Amino acid sequence: MYYEHFGLSENPFSIAPDPRYLYMSERHREALAHLVYGLNSDGAFILLTGDVGTGKTTVSRCLLEQIPDDTNLALVLNPKVSALELLETICDELLGRHAPAEQVHNSVGHVSIKILVDIINRYLLEAHAQGKKTVVLIEEAQNLDLDVLEQLRLLTNLETNEHKLLQIILLGQPELLDVLDKPELSQLAQRITARYHLSPLNEKEMVSYVSHRLAVAGCRQKLFPALTLKRLYKLSKGIPRVVNVLCDRALLGSYVQNKTQVDIKTLENAAREVLGDKTRHKKNNPARTLAWSATLASVLALTIGALVYFYPEAVTENVAELSAVLPENNIPPDAEQNSDMPEKIEKPEKTEQIVTAMPQQAEKLRWPDETQRLRSNSLAYQSLFRRWNLEYDPQTDGTPCFYAQKQGLACLHGHADMDKLRTFNRPAILKLFDEQQRSYFVTLTGMGNQLALLDVVAEQQALSVDQINKYWNGEFTLLWHQPPGYQNSIHPGHQGDDVLWLTQKLNQLDSTNVIPEVSIYQSELIDKVRRFQLSRGLVDDGIVGVITLMHINNATGAQAPVLENNG
Repeated sequence: MYYEHFGLSENPFSIAPDPRYLYMSERHREALAHLVYGLNSDGAFILLTGDVGTGKTTVSRCLLEQIPDDTNLALVLNPKVSALELLETICDELLGRHAPAEQVHNSVGHVSIKILVDIINRYLLEAHAQGKKTVVLIEEAQNLDLDVLEQLRLLTNLETNEHKLLQIILLGQPELLDVLDKPELSQLAQRITARYHLSPLNEKEMVSYVSHRLAVAGCRQKLFPALTLKRLYKLSKGIPRVVNVLCDRALLGSYVQNKTQVDIKTLENAAREVLGDKTRHKKNNPARTLAWSATLASVLALTIGALVYFYPEAVTENVAELSAVLPENNIPPDAEQNSDMPEKIEKPEKTEQIVTAMPQQAEKLRWPDETQRLRSNSLAYQSLFRRWNLEYDPQTDGTPCFYAQKQGLACLHGHADMDKLRTFNRPAILKLFDEQQRSYFVTLTGMGNQLALLDVVAEQQALSVDQINKYWNGEFTLLWHQPPGYQNSIHPGHQGDDVLWLTQKLNQLDSTNVIPEVSIYQSELIDKVRRFQLSRGLVDDGIVGVITLMHINNATGAQAPVLENNG
């Protein structure tokens, strides 16, 4: 509709994964290089992960354009299938049709996994004899069930003395990393020869991204002034899909108003339509902080004394991901996290304060050498576990989250900012990137008013929050006490051991209003949860997620390290 008005030959901000529009930022180049390296190696699995909308599919389409003619490809777009259905899909993709029915069905007339595997194996051997490679690319791989992943691993067992006959590319969201972290998938994880996590664009890259897409569409004029682009980055957080949707809607709005450029007001109107009405309150809601009250006996004192934080401009996908693991934030999936959503924090009770003083601020982050960088992940987890008075040995204890489960803890992965981590008040592992976009894992162990304390390999460094934000894209991992049987947030009607645990803990906290111990989350218990949430300055929605559970752990005396310090 607006193409002729702006001198465009086509839609520059379509969300379709067109390789022509792929902007090769440094991280996209590295992601593509990892995929190409994996295809040229003899490994079985290649892994690409990233948040929703960061460009995984577009990178994979660019890869497919580079696959040589001697490579046979099976593309699986819907992985939410059984092992049998996945094998059928692969057969369809590779053979163009199923093998004759008498070969596919067993004697009782049902499709047989064994026969389908045999068909695929014969196909792989014939392709290898013709000098061809075979690749299976699976999108949304975080939806694969464990038995399906195990079946994929078994498919890669067919090999010659020199080569694997099948390579599998897995594209998925960050939760795929948690799935592959499970001990039962350790054999599959060991077969991943190339892996990369695709993070959002920084502000400079986003500006170049917008210019690139406009240029490909034939634009010869400046449609987005510098101030509009700065606002665009804050609204989108550099996630390409959100950038596309916002730009498309903003151009349409400018066309309707007969404007030749997109101004900030038009962009914010577009953001309200795309991200929800709450964006209209942003400019008029200044951040404010209230004093924290030390009196726990009074609900009024707690409410007045809660420390309120406001968070600017997070995008839909990031909020959806974080609210999935932190449901009591009370943010709907299609809303934007913003200064309308204050969070009140409370200093944990009976927690162990390990950091007591902040060392002198370092002028800049001192990166470890390359050998230490490669070990930084395991060293960061060792530092994190030490905060919990646990000694973790990667050689004998398995994967970190598996070890945490054995200790009655759980890993919480997500994206946040420093203010959000301050509300958690728990040590956390951060993934940092240096100027060459090489990744390092460090442990956040303390926070003062202006400084944060990091364990960088074996060295403690105190840096300003601004310094850390230059190298951190928001990824974090922390540990917390998880109730028995807890899988996700507890909603009305939920049934399980975690509900029984919840009942017992709340009865322990309020002995004057003891309710029967039940394993079904229903009205009487919901009311008690809401009263507890209100007393802690939380959103009293009755939904029990990580934040509510952390407060219950604190109130009932569960020991946990905190980030408090005297700096």
